[in-house]
Amino acid sequence: MKTSVAPKMARFHSEAGIAIGPILFVVAILGILAAAIAAGSGSFTTSTSGEASRTKASALIEIGQNLKIGMDRITGLGTDVASVVIDPAQTGNSDDLFSPTGGGINPPSTTMANDPPNDAWFYVDGAVPQLGTSGTEKLAMIEVASAVCDQINLKAVGLSATPSGADIGNVISNTLGTDVSNWPTALKGKPTACVYNTDAASGGYWFYQVLNLQ
Repeated sequence: MKTSVAPKMARFHSEAGIAIGPILFVVAILGILAAAIAAGSGSFTTSTSGEASRTKASALIEIGQNLKIGMDRITGLGTDVASVVIDPAQTGNSDDLFSPTGGGINPPSTTMANDPPNDAWFYVDGAVPQLGTSGTEKLAMIEVASAVCDQINLKAVGLSATPSGADIGNVISNTLGTDVSNWPTALKGKPTACVYNTDAASGGYWFYQVLNLQ
C-alpha cells in the first residue's frame, strides 16, 4: 500500500520583501524634508528681510559719509557753508557740492529710501544738540523704513532700537528750527543716525547725516 506524501510548500526567494525597506526609507526622508521646509520657510523670509534692512542701512551710512566728504572738500578750500550749493542740477561751479571742481561727488541714490520712486534727499538746517555751537548745522536727510532705521541706529550709534518719536519739525519744508529740547536724548551729539519724526507734515523715520559743524 502506497503512503500519501504531503505536498511541499514552495519556498520564497531569500531576497523577497527586501525592496519595501528602501521605499519606506525614502518616504520617511521626504516627509522629514517637507516638514523642515514648512517650518523653515517663515524664518527664511524673516532672515532675508532682515539682511535687506542691514544692507540698506550700511549703504545709507556710506552715502552720508560721502556727502560729508564732499562738503568738507568745498569748505576746506575756503567756501562758507551757507554758500555751498546743494542741487543735483548744479554741477559746474567750484561751490557746487555735486560738481567735479566742487565737492567732487555724485548726487546720492534714493533706492534705499522708504518709497524710492517718490522719496528724495532733503538738505535742511537744524541744531543737533551737543554738536558744535548753538548755531544750526546742515543735515542731509531721507525717509526710510522703520526696520532700516533700527539697523542704522544699531550700526552708527550702537542702539538696539530707534528712540521714541519726537517732533523735530518739518523736514520737507526745511523748518527743523533750533528747538533742541525735542531732539531724542539718545541721539544728542550723534552726527549720523536715524530719528523717528512725529511732525504732522513730515512724520516718519528719517536717516540723517550732519554735513558740517558750526
